[in-house]
Amino acid sequence: MKVFQAFLLIVWVLPNVFCIEDPFEVELSQMSDFSRFMAAQSSRVATPSSSVIRRRNFPEQDPHVCLAFLSCCGRTDLLNHTMAAAIHHMEEDEPKHLRYEIAWVDNGSGDDLTSKIMESYQIEQALPLEQNTGLAYGMNLLIQNLCTAPYILLLEEDWLYLDDIVVEQTPRRKAAIATAIAFSETNQTAYDGRQVMGVFLRPETYSSFMKFPFIDIWQEAHVDLMDLPSNSQKEDCTGEPMLENINFQIACSDPSTNSKYIWGSYTNGAGLYKRSSLIDVGRMYGEPGDAFHDRYVESNYAYRVGLKYCHASIQLGSCEDISKNECTAAFYHIGGGRGTRPMKASDSKCTSQLWVFVGTPIFHRYLKLMGEKSGMCSMEKIQDFKQLRAKEEDAAEYREEVEETNRALFEKQNAEKNKILEQVRMLRNADKDAIRGHVEWMSKLTDEEILNE
Repeated sequence: MKVFQAFLLIVWVLPNVFCIEDPFEVELSQMSDFSRFMAAQSSRVATPSSSVIRRRNFPEQDPHVCLAFLSCCGRTDLLNHTMAAAIHHMEEDEPKHLRYEIAWVDNGSGDDLTSKIMESYQIEQALPLEQNTGLAYGMNLLIQNLCTAPYILLLEEDWLYLDDIVVEQTPRRKAAIATAIAFSETNQTAYDGRQVMGVFLRPETYSSFMKFPFIDIWQEAHVDLMDLPSNSQKEDCTGEPMLENINFQIACSDPSTNSKYIWGSYTNGAGLYKRSSLIDVGRMYGEPGDAFHDRYVESNYAYRVGLKYCHASIQLGSCEDISKNECTAAFYHIGGGRGTRPMKASDSKCTSQLWVFVGTPIFHRYLKLMGEKSGMCSMEKIQDFKQLRAKEEDAAEYREEVEETNRALFEKQNAEKNKILEQVRMLRNADKDAIRGHVEWMSKLTDEEILNE
């Protein structure tokens, strides 16, 4: 770890300049790849003597997909729920031939908390960092350094699998990850030729604000769930094909400067992607040594992804409303803010839509077009973003507000789940004839069918 810290110090002190012709410069460190390579050497295999859930194959040598977790700020309680649910889903629901690895980066939660995760789960690549190096550094480590599978499923620490307490477990939802991979292997293209690089396995609100053709019509594809790629090329399966017809809807970001549409192609949470496509886009900006605003890490990356790629949603239930859990989602969000920045953009320093376009051809043209209206602060202030302490100062006074909001959110979610569990208990203990007499649509159901409902 001391070696890693030394190289991280080099990145902070000796950043190379991302050269442009304009007097306005955004410095992006060219030492980041080397720094992450050195950090990755410190990753460990977690082999607890007694796992919460014992995996049938561990360590996995030739995985199809990497379950990628990024935690920070002491939120390992959420990670514990998320990781347990994901592993249980992979072991119990997905097709047995689907092979997976786990990679986990923690940003500065401390040994007391991270050691509990290390002692509870079998993890191929575990890398607890001593301090919070930011979203970009953690994500880049997962995508480019720690995961080895052709596909990656980003779950952060707070994207929980939708179990049968929350939504009906349809056969398609149980095989959601295998289906998403098999669909991605059909190499669909969008209306303008952009490739579909993956599937969102989360509820989305795109249909409420995106218009055709950025959000396309529903279409049908034929997939084979046995035909899954790994690093040994194609799956060498001797079993019968698992052929499925699936309905899908493609969404693409708007490559113009319309900020509403930048999310059409990528999101950090519960997105399954071809890892080669993300590597093709390049790293996220905002690593130590980058003079880049922490608030725009994900949106900038989403815009850059959208210049080349699109994504799809697939029908996992009997409906097509992508905003509803039961229709296209396999995971849902259980976390609030992390307290690493002000909750409102207006409370952050140096906010500007221009950050979204850094690293793309449109950036300098748009800067010249907007001039002083761009909202960009001085180069001297932008240099502060190279240091982690600038991010900490930006967030410190708002951390208590974020933590209080999170507490309220978690209490509400727990209350809702407990209410559902209580209803289930009441249903199991209730007189079934009385239920049939009072609930018309259950009048013809057997006792067993009522319990299954």
